[in-house]
Amino acid sequence: MTDTELHRLSELRSLLEGFAARHAASHATPETRQPGPLHSILKRLNAAVRQRDYRGFREADAQLHSTVVAAAAVPLLREVWQVVWTGLQAFHQKGFEDCFPDARVLIEEHAHLVETITSGDPAAAEDAARSHVEAVWFRLAEQQRAPVERGDDPLQRAVSHIAFRLQRPLRLTFVAEKVAYTSAGNLSRLFRQRYGVSFQNYVLRLRLEKAAELLQSTQLPVARVALRVGYRDVSRFGQHFRRSYRCTPSAWRARIGDEKILRPRMKKNP
Repeated sequence: MTDTELHRLSELRSLLEGFAARHAASHATPETRQPGPLHSILKRLNAAVRQRDYRGFREADAQLHSTVVAAAAVPLLREVWQVVWTGLQAFHQKGFEDCFPDARVLIEEHAHLVETITSGDPAAAEDAARSHVEAVWFRLAEQQRAPVERGDDPLQRAVSHIAFRLQRPLRLTFVAEKVAYTSAGNLSRLFRQRYGVSFQNYVLRLRLEKAAELLQSTQLPVARVALRVGYRDVSRFGQHFRRSYRCTPSAWRARIGDEKILRPRMKKNP
């Protein structure tokens, strides 16, 4: 299977799992918020990471996704999903083996997915499922390509990396050296040239735009939204959000649907 075919199949998986997560969350009840099958699988994933048990991690990962799809209770969905999942197995196995040191990030995304489903937030669950699948594709594809083959636009590589890792620390020097394969000074110049802002301000803008989207489309608590876009300090998140959107995160959410919602002052991409 070619890279293009794998990418398209992964896109289909993203659509199916996003759909499944939305429906699974719509079935959530107060009882589902208590520790259950999904939480038990999360424990297995964590144990596998600590023990560096590659096989155990893959098996628990497959069970978690299968359980989410089954929880959607949509006729034939699991059968269709299984065909797609099986078609991606060789790709998944190589990726887990190559990227296993990064598996802790996958655990965080799995935990977020489980939380959004069990809390009964369909929009947040769909976003979590699709973001997880798309982020995994990017990480695996990034690992599979040799440095000598990476002749594409350094700015585009940096932008793609940022988009999939908003919840993680993002530093100019690391992204320049490990992702864009250029100097920090050159990458900073490229951001200012293309977007009119510094690297850090670009990251800040994306984080706040994603936060505004989550506040609008999901029921996630403000603190969880802050974590999802890379803020460990909720107060700092509130300060940045208020500075850009002229209101607090809670006020922004409360005013959804009002035609007079204030627009951010941040410069948009050309």
